[in-house]
Parts: sequence; structure tokens; C-alpha cells
Amino acid sequence: MSTITYRLPEERAELARRLAPQRKLYDRSVSKGVADLFDQVEREGDQAVVRLTESFDGVPIAQVKLTDDYIERCLSELPTPLKAAMEQARDHIREVNAALLPASWQRVIRPGTIIGEKISPLDTVGIWIPARKGPLISTALMLVAAAQTAGVRRIVVGMPPLANGLGDPATVAAARMAGAGEIVVGNGVAVIAGFCHGTASIPRANGIFGPGPGGIAAAMSLASSYGVKTVVGIGPTECVVFADETADARIVAYDLLNEGEHGPDSSAVLVTTNGELAARVESHLAELIGQTEPPRKDYLHTVFGANGLGAIVVASSTEEGCRFINDYAPEHVMIVCKPETERKALELIENAGELLIGPYTPFSAANYGIGITAVLPTNGYAAAFSGITSKDMVKASTIGKLDREALGGLLPIVRELGGYERLPFHVQAAEARL
Repeated sequence: MSTITYRLPEERAELARRLAPQRKLYDRSVSKGVADLFDQVEREGDQAVVRLTESFDGVPIAQVKLTDDYIERCLSELPTPLKAAMEQARDHIREVNAALLPASWQRVIRPGTIIGEKISPLDTVGIWIPARKGPLISTALMLVAAAQTAGVRRIVVGMPPLANGLGDPATVAAARMAGAGEIVVGNGVAVIAGFCHGTASIPRANGIFGPGPGGIAAAMSLASSYGVKTVVGIGPTECVVFADETADARIVAYDLLNEGEHGPDSSAVLVTTNGELAARVESHLAELIGQTEPPRKDYLHTVFGANGLGAIVVASSTEEGCRFINDYAPEHVMIVCKPETERKALELIENAGELLIGPYTPFSAANYGIGITAVLPTNGYAAAFSGITSKDMVKASTIGKLDREALGGLLPIVRELGGYERLPFHVQAAEARL
């Protein structure tokens, strides 16, 4: 493994060139192709979903919607230890999402003036669970449980078909266990298009959520033009470990491999001010990758190879390291430092999908067990977006209420602004009440 260590600020340009692909999730040609698929699904409904699935996924499907018999069989055939782990993870996810869920409220803000918000769940949510690099039962649990906790009335999960035309059994079971009422299979872009247009098997949704590569990200972005709520920029996984000399170098290597093993387009970066730790981590990476079996070994060779998105960054100071993290805006950040450095890093790091603190909070615990979301913004989107939780599955209606005296107090404002905007009935509608 060639060296992947860069020093900041001296090698900022070289590091930026290595990590530049992380900034691009999809291009205009992908968007154009996705729009064409949306048009086909709008015209032909289920027929287009079936045809596109065979064309792009190479899998013929007899029907788009899975039967309740198949879903119940997936549940009943789950190995007992796996089922118990999934149930516990689901319960933790529900617990966290309940804590995050906003509540309706009203209060008197000025005499005679009440303001507030009414929180209502989305009526129908479509959730996409990819499987390009393997099953993602944890993602199914997280997103469906978030929607169920928010009170969404109709939760429909879409996933790619296996070679037999059906959904991955454990992912199907996870979706039903977490609260999905219906499950469909098909090509990802086609299913998302179905959620936008509605087909015989796929209902039109008010919200569509889920991760995926460029095509899925482009489909999610296009969905918003149909008045559908979505969260964009949930692409290939990425992480930063911010560590100092107190960190265990071998464990840091495991943490980087934890994210790198997702696929060759993953990004895993160590940021440290300690050159000795950097050298030890790089050595452990080479050793551990050498012990890994394919295909994960091939993924990791790519990530930490000459053209990959893995890197080790030796920063001149904590401030310099945190400046890089904010510029990179990664999906996951782990902070493993002495207390004073940890406090400083927490203060300085603002652009991160999640912040995991301390030596006993690995990415895998957050991905599976804590209950916080692991469906997080990637490709720099963490500078503007948050991970998907129950908060995304609801909408807020603002509330306002005035008594006669309060309206009278606002009348000069209404007269001046309504007059300037040349909207006389705005003014008269207020004056008539008084």
C-alpha cells in the first residue's frame, strides 16, 4: 500500500486533488437519464417498473408488490438471535426518534397574540432500501421506525429484487417488523418514480427517503419537483476519525476499515496532529487489509490505494484539523482525544452528519445499536443537511391568533405595507374588522 499520508497545511492542494471525487455525487447526464425513466413510469406504471428492472437490474419480476404471505414467511424464518437483535435495535431507534420528534405548541407571544405550530405526520411515505453492496437491514429498521414513530399512516418500502424476483428475506422482515405496511421490489429509480406518480402497486407518496448512489440521489432530487418531501445527498459512506496520541492506533485502523469495507467508493480519513499515531495507523491498515477476504479486500485496496478516497491527514494544529473536517463535511465523525482536545473539537466542528465521542463509540455501534440515525448526508452535503429522522416524516402548520385589540395594534403595519405593495384589500380586510 503506497503512502496515503498528507500534511496540512503544506500538502493541502495534493489532498484536495485526492478527495475531489467525494464532492460529486452525480452529473447532468445522470439527471437526464433519471428524468426519462420517470416519464416512462408516468406513462406505463407497473409495466415500466417491471421492464426497467429487467433492463437495468437484470432480474425479471412477476409482480411489483410482495405478498403478505411472503412477508410473513420472511418474519417466521428469521434466525432467533438475528430477530432478537433486530427487535432491540428497532426499539432503540423508536426511543431515539420519539425523543427527537417535535410536538405541537402554542403560547402568548404578545398581549392578545398567540402563535404556535401544529405538527402533523406525512400521510404516505415511500422508503428506498438499496442492496447494491449487500443487504441493509439496519437502514430498513432506521427509516421505517422513524416514519412509524412520527405517526405516518401508510409506510411503503421499496428494495431491489434478488435473482428470484423477491426481496431479501431479512430486509423484508426488518421493514415489516419496524412498521411497513407494504413492500415493493424493482429498479430503484423506477420505484422512486412510482412513489412520485403512483402506479397500480406503488402509491403516490408525500415523502420519499433513502440512501443510494448517484442515480438514486438524482431520483430523490427530481422527486422534490413533484411536491414530494425528500432528503438529498445520501450517497456512498464516508467517515473521519479525529484522534490524538491517546487513541489506540490499531483500533483507529479498525474504525477506518469499518467504513471503507462498504465499497470501493467509500471514504475513510484519519485526521490527527500526531505524526507517530499516523504512521502506526497506516501500518495497521496495511496489515489488516492483507488479512481480509474478497470482495472486501478488493474494496479496501481501492479505498486506501493510489486513487481511493482513504487518507491520513497530519494537521499542524487542532484548529487546522477541524478546518479540514468542516471543509470536507463528512457523514460520520468520531472524536477520540484527551478531554480538553475533545471539547475544542466539539466546539469547532460544525459540518458533520454525526459526531461520535470517545473511544467506546465506534461507527458500528451507531450504525446498528444506539438508535441514532445512520442515514446521513454524504459528499459534502453535511454542510447544509442533516440525517433522516422522525423530524423529516412530519410537517408543521404555523398558528396565529389575535384578539381585537391586538389586531388594532397591527393595523398601522398592515396599512403601510399593504399600501406600498398596492394591495388595497389587504388593508380593507383588517380595517373592516375594526
